[in-house]
Amino acid sequence: MITLLSLGIIAIGILAIRARSISRTVGTIWIDLEIDVTIAYIILIWALELYEEYIGFRSDISYVASETMLIIALNTYLLCGLKITIGLARYWEKAPLLSILPYALQLIYLLILNPINHIAYFSDVKGLVTPERIVFIVLSTALSAIYVLFTIYLAWRHLKRLGKVAASVISAMVMVVFFMLIMNNWITDFMYMGSAFAAAVTFNLVMLYLVDNPTDPKTGLYNQKAFFRAVEEDLLLNPNTDYQLCLLDIRDFQDVNERFGFERGDDILKRVAAEMRRKFSWEVELAYLGEDNFVGLFPNGSYWMLQGSLSLDEMYPGEQIDYTLSLYSGVYPVTDRKMNPQLMCDRAKFAMNAIRYEYDKHEKVFDNTLNHAFEMQAYMLHNCDKAINDKSFIPYFQPIYDAKTKKICSAEALVRWKDKNYGLISPGDFIPLFERNGFINKLDIYIWETVCMQIAEWRKEGILVPPVSVNISRRDLQMENLYEIILDLIKKYHLSPNDLKLEITESAFVAENQKFFNTVDLLKEVGFRILMDDFGSGYSSFNTFKNAHVDILKADMKFMDGIGSSEKGKVVINTIVEMTKKLDMPIVVEGVETEEQYEYLKAIGCEMIQGFYFSRPVPAETFKTLIE
Repeated sequence: MITLLSLGIIAIGILAIRARSISRTVGTIWIDLEIDVTIAYIILIWALELYEEYIGFRSDISYVASETMLIIALNTYLLCGLKITIGLARYWEKAPLLSILPYALQLIYLLILNPINHIAYFSDVKGLVTPERIVFIVLSTALSAIYVLFTIYLAWRHLKRLGKVAASVISAMVMVVFFMLIMNNWITDFMYMGSAFAAAVTFNLVMLYLVDNPTDPKTGLYNQKAFFRAVEEDLLLNPNTDYQLCLLDIRDFQDVNERFGFERGDDILKRVAAEMRRKFSWEVELAYLGEDNFVGLFPNGSYWMLQGSLSLDEMYPGEQIDYTLSLYSGVYPVTDRKMNPQLMCDRAKFAMNAIRYEYDKHEKVFDNTLNHAFEMQAYMLHNCDKAINDKSFIPYFQPIYDAKTKKICSAEALVRWKDKNYGLISPGDFIPLFERNGFINKLDIYIWETVCMQIAEWRKEGILVPPVSVNISRRDLQMENLYEIILDLIKKYHLSPNDLKLEITESAFVAENQKFFNTVDLLKEVGFRILMDDFGSGYSSFNTFKNAHVDILKADMKFMDGIGSSEKGKVVINTIVEMTKKLDMPIVVEGVETEEQYEYLKAIGCEMIQGFYFSRPVPAETFKTLIE
């Protein structure tokens, strides 16, 4: 029986080792103690059994020794449960006396109660009610009760941090062990108490898995769920303390993984986490959110950020790694304490992204200006589908004029958001956002169809409508059925491919692959004319242009900046116009705002002009009057 019991306890000890490897730092010493007590208990019980069997022992001595080891083990588990709960509840610094108390209680037990226990259990007094036995029962029960009461108090006081399941498991574990200690005063069956001991170990390990495990196994910091609970609790229990939530990121960490490998990349993250734990006190909540993102909740006045850069040469002394990590962060001063921690992180991330590509900046605070932009972004994300259903997205038309005749020869359809709350929202605000989240596909299809419908209506009224160009984003080019969608719209509204021009930004020609070019060729084959938009906007333009299958070139409006006083600017635009002539390709120049610019472009042979000099983008009704 003792062998089976021991094997069971060994199995539990193996689980404990596993629990220790994924435990928070504050709990490892106590898990180690549990493992040590388990091993010591097994070895001593085996030794007692073997000594009594082969050499001989007085039964009362054997009994007292077994009982003493059992009671010490159970009290040690209560001690471990309390200490781990103290660590989990982050009472390490705020209540130093609470950290000292378990040691004092254990010393009282070992130095005072255990000798009384020895006296109480010898054969001449065993089973009798003696003063020594009563003192032992009362004091040992009171000692264990202190462990139990403090542990349960901490578990339920920190319910937000630990969660209901964890608090319940902690309470159940210490109550069961306490019950076993009480029963030990009346039950003298050693095998029963051995089973009780194994049950106590099991309960404690369940607690470790459920409670002492809300961490990321890579870094040892809180995982996201545990961090959010800790934030809620800190804000609730410390109403007079101001906090700021800081999101920390490592710039271009993908380059680190590519250069040094993912294994070294993971080790770097571990070292960054260790540096954060070393720098910041226990009152600072820290978490790892995945990839290269860390987050912390800091009381105001705490030094909340690592330096702006970390040298790998310093992190790995002796390896001579000439590489420096650039850190940057977003800070959200906690003004709304009832806000969901996820929303706090979103605001900190919004601030952080504002300096993502500003390598000389390492910190951005979420202020009133960013708050307005953030609220506007959130509003647009939550209302974009509704805006389509309400037909709040409307096409504006900017005419394109023939440079020689000053007559409208074409137009570009541009989307505007006419919102009930914010009025006319600029596409510069929502287009980049929708390109990031993928809603741009749905929006573009809606605008394409709205434009086709509008052209069809004007045709029914007998209005001669010039070709209208619609924009196709990089996201649109990734759609498998782009060709079918555009062709179906033409058929649905009884239009011709000549009625629509397709504007594709130059960056798409740079980024896309052969599949994209195949789609463009298919559209050209059925009669659509392809415009390369934003030509010269910063990419390898001539190389791109050489390989692109386009019909019309649209020169970026930035070419017009200062052209009246810049000879170099004139040379560049003149060269582009001359190139299109040699290729027998029409060119549209955007951004024309003055008479001087128009006259110059007309003089060098530019065919089509678009810009405020002739007309701003206008609603459909206004454009209708222009073309009638």
